[in-house]
Amino acid sequence: MQAHDLANHSQKNVSMAKLYESGTWAKYEQRAKSLARKHPSRDPFRAYLICDEHGTFLSSNSRQSYRSALVRLAARDVLELAPPLWHQILNLAAGEDKKRDLERTISAYIDGETWDHIQQASGNLSNVQLRKLERAVEFIITVQPDPDHTALRHRSRQPSSTETKSGSSTSKNSTLYKLNQHQRRRAKVLSAYDWRSHFWNAAVMSDTHLDDRRRACIAAMMLTGCRPSELCDDLGVTVDAVGLEENQRLAFEIAGSKCIESGAIHPGKGQERRYIEIVCKTPEAAWLFDHVAEQPDRAVRLFLGAPTYDRKGIELMATERRRRVSDQLGKLIARLGKVAFPRLNCNLSPYVFRHALASDLRASAHQFNRCGIASALGHQSEKTQQHYGSPNTSKGLNGSRAVQITHVSATSPVRAFERARIGQKYDATPE
Repeated sequence: MQAHDLANHSQKNVSMAKLYESGTWAKYEQRAKSLARKHPSRDPFRAYLICDEHGTFLSSNSRQSYRSALVRLAARDVLELAPPLWHQILNLAAGEDKKRDLERTISAYIDGETWDHIQQASGNLSNVQLRKLERAVEFIITVQPDPDHTALRHRSRQPSSTETKSGSSTSKNSTLYKLNQHQRRRAKVLSAYDWRSHFWNAAVMSDTHLDDRRRACIAAMMLTGCRPSELCDDLGVTVDAVGLEENQRLAFEIAGSKCIESGAIHPGKGQERRYIEIVCKTPEAAWLFDHVAEQPDRAVRLFLGAPTYDRKGIELMATERRRRVSDQLGKLIARLGKVAFPRLNCNLSPYVFRHALASDLRASAHQFNRCGIASALGHQSEKTQQHYGSPNTSKGLNGSRAVQITHVSATSPVRAFERARIGQKYDATPE
């Protein structure tokens, strides 16, 4: 009875019918499937409780989204399967007096519509249905509905003044440092080991739920250090397969996301377009070459779609659409990072690949000068690269992606770096 009341309470603000119409229910089912894959029994409810107990959700928002989805799915199972169960119990009652007592007890806690469902029910629930109802009842009592979102997220923690935000360049450099240190330890056993190749082989290629379009976008970020927002459908990265099997090369044309837009007051900080050509020496480069070579004209434009309008029908600005693509890729890379490095306490993100390439480029000063590095990263000023990576962290490591790069150019000239005089202000915001 308690579970049935909680299931009805979950529909306080939005009914299941409206969730089906809006497409939200399909998203709930996708979240449940993704959680189910994390548990041997493929039980999303048990997987959620384990993740919540150990605090393995990426963020409080991620935890809340899974919670909302599973509460609604559990409520559906309770509302659908409880009336047939009560009908079955009434039929098994010994004698009419016992049956009438049960009817009075049940009717005191339910509404007329539910009572009609009990009367219309036929047959007995199967063992599978009984187990499904048992799991749903257990979950909805343990994790009770909160339609007004008033519950405190007790596992979310407030960062201290000494901690850095996950989106800061310091956080990304810290993650890169941990990955490089991890590579140095592993290289003592496997001399050819590098963390990016391991990430590609162990997580990206082994993920059966990842399509080739997203796999190609990940390869492009690893090889060129492009911004995740540059993979939005209004920009995109064009890739051409150049050369034969003996000399496999890839040519990238990247539409910049930090350049000036029409009607903007302030000048843009990034290159409108940049061009990078590489020789395929790493596993993700070899895979991307084969993928592009199979396409018509041996070329492909890589991008991910984003909604054009919000739920209220208001057109989204380009910056918001690009932010959503960045978030989408960020969650994907973070999930794959947990697969590749389960024991490493770091948050892998698309920008870590950008910082890693910047470190490789800065470590190979004999191959690329400051102007070339700025062009490769899509900067208009040489001074911006000081916020990206560190030449010391990648020295002596295998798997440098900079050694593959044979050509770099950009549409706009790069401003030379000049140290500011005392009292002179300059903008050194990362691009």
